[in-house]
Amino acid sequence: MATVVSEISSPELTTPMGTISVLPLLEPRPENRRLISDSTVLRISTALQSSLFVRDVIRSFANEAKRIVRRISLRYRNRSDGLSLQEGRLQLHRCTYDLNLLGKSLGEITFTRAQPFSTDEQSLLEIMLCALIYPLRNSLLYERALRTALKDPLTGINNRANMDQHLDQQVLLSTRYGTPLSLLMIDVDLFKGVNDSYGHIVGDAVLIAIAEGIVKCTRNSDVVFRYGGEEFVVVLSNTKLDGAMHLAERIRASIAEMEVKAADVDLRVTISVGVAELQASESSVDILQRADRMLYRAKSRGRNLVITDDGC
Repeated sequence: MATVVSEISSPELTTPMGTISVLPLLEPRPENRRLISDSTVLRISTALQSSLFVRDVIRSFANEAKRIVRRISLRYRNRSDGLSLQEGRLQLHRCTYDLNLLGKSLGEITFTRAQPFSTDEQSLLEIMLCALIYPLRNSLLYERALRTALKDPLTGINNRANMDQHLDQQVLLSTRYGTPLSLLMIDVDLFKGVNDSYGHIVGDAVLIAIAEGIVKCTRNSDVVFRYGGEEFVVVLSNTKLDGAMHLAERIRASIAEMEVKAADVDLRVTISVGVAELQASESSVDILQRADRMLYRAKSRGRNLVITDDGC
């Protein structure tokens, strides 16, 4: 099995075959001019800049690579970004490259084929990797920025803007396919008193602990959001009211048993939960408003309660 482990950095790509400059892509080294034309390099570069999403960039790169080196497949992995993308079935012979730019890892790419790679084919793949580096870096940065924009900076869970988009989409899918959709509106009881008595550092620690506690109780299909202040929302796709009630009660009980430690203070807090299931012809605003009314009812009845439309 042929395996080549290389490292791409700026401005050079170091391989067992020598050094290839990353920057002058349109002017390959003299010994490689015969391998690839300027028009081909330009076509590859253009294709790789057609999208800012990593999956699209890798797919375009794979398509171009297959045009130049026949019968290959590839796999791209980036552990820090949780990415593992594959184009084609992995085969026996492999060339693996660690991708780095300015000392920062961009992941690892592996080319595979049933037959061994020739020296010229490895050179071609390395020239193509030079063209991939900057589009890949840009797409990784773009997707990271998107994730950051949709996350609450304090708790690390999804934020209000993300919730608005997600809930609208789930309501649309529920209406189109006739699947159930439920929602939990959660509020930390007497949270203002926590801030007033212990300060915002302790208050922040409480919110972080509450968010973690909610996430631990939910399923992979459930999505948790910080709605604002001390309020949280959980969107439950394919879940009827009784299932939502069961989950809400589990979350409530778990939080009530939890002890928050921060700044030499040990606290126990409780939450109130309003639960609603999407009804026919309702919008995302409608189900939110009903869950909020149920939350208000839970607060008015003494807190540390789960309340639904039927008054449970």
